[in-house]
Amino acid sequence: MKNDAFYIAKGSPGTKARWAVVACCAAAYFFDSYDMYILGITMQSILGDLNMTTAQGGLLSSATMLGAVIGSVFLGRFASNRGNKLCLVVCTAWIGVGSLAVVFVSSFPAWFALRVFTGMGIGGIMGPIHALIWQHWAPGHRAKITGVTFSTFPIAGIVASLMGKLMLVADFRWIFVTAGFSLVVALVTQFAIPDDRHLTPAFQAKTSKNVEKIRLNEILVGNYKWITLFAILASFSNMAACWAMNTWIPSWLMTDRGFDVSQMTNFSMLNYVGGLAGYLIWGVVGSKIGSGEAMVAAYVLSAVALLAYIALPGGDYLLILGPLLYFGQGGCGCLNSILFAEAYPERTRAYGSGTTFNVGRIGSIISPYSVAIVGASFGLTMGLLMAPAFFAFGVVVSVGLNGVLRKQRTLEAAEADQP
Repeated sequence: MKNDAFYIAKGSPGTKARWAVVACCAAAYFFDSYDMYILGITMQSILGDLNMTTAQGGLLSSATMLGAVIGSVFLGRFASNRGNKLCLVVCTAWIGVGSLAVVFVSSFPAWFALRVFTGMGIGGIMGPIHALIWQHWAPGHRAKITGVTFSTFPIAGIVASLMGKLMLVADFRWIFVTAGFSLVVALVTQFAIPDDRHLTPAFQAKTSKNVEKIRLNEILVGNYKWITLFAILASFSNMAACWAMNTWIPSWLMTDRGFDVSQMTNFSMLNYVGGLAGYLIWGVVGSKIGSGEAMVAAYVLSAVALLAYIALPGGDYLLILGPLLYFGQGGCGCLNSILFAEAYPERTRAYGSGTTFNVGRIGSIISPYSVAIVGASFGLTMGLLMAPAFFAFGVVVSVGLNGVLRKQRTLEAAEADQP
């Protein structure tokens, strides 16, 4: 119906609310990312102020991602029953409450519990963002708009570094307080985006007898079981490497390269500018040479650049290798999202891409603590050498994913040719 808030006229790029959706989703994802970035930027201050060990610091990051896995399941069901708009509002506010609560905690157990709590809000955001973009944008615009929306991931890193430069000289807790502005985003989202509860599977199941629930076996049948396996492993390798880097490179710059807070935040900002360029450029590269081929190249670049970044002596080379490394990693993240969506047919696209992404989050639980354990015994340089190994694993996995996707396209072409 033309008066429906979700109506997309023929030839139109989307609904009337499409730009409000982009603004709210981008702002929500900014704070989702910002919370994790500021944990890495403030890690040395947290360890010193609360007399924590390096291993305990690693557990704080792992706890956040553990909460994200829990939240992706719990809040995914919430979105299916109550709507994606409401789920986005709840998750964005959830992150704000968790960030503000940092002011009141002063022990490792309390910090651990709070990071699990905040992580649950983080884990619930990705699904509603994808769904809302799909609801409000026409098919030909969705991939580009998704890329624009998720480009706030490296922007959050740039802002986190700037906040660290301004506030770490006083009290690291003030940086977490700035993440409380996500409550404002939640309030604006509540009034700016139309309610979509009537589009949820739960609502449609009540009003139609013909709606079939999507089941796990649909992404595990035939060749899709291999697509799903390789996609999970690709997500795992990217998540493991990404959060090993984002959690510990700021600390490594201070402890192993002798940087002060100002130098560390300056270099971090430069790195995240490279990441922003990666998110904006790799999608275009993928459209030219193929998303799968571009993803292999991004993993290779990330593995080589990170190994050189960590292993080479001195410091001047960091000005070049740092942005190059994050440019490559930005490509891994961007192309994972695009390729996972391309891998599944329309019926199972959201379910398949969401499942592979969230199961892959296990890598982000394991890697920060693993780096901390090795780093506590042998130094952070040795601990961080695990990250290029994760990227190297991603190279192998992405080659395998390309292979099974080519096979799937061949199978679909053969089916289409049958009378």
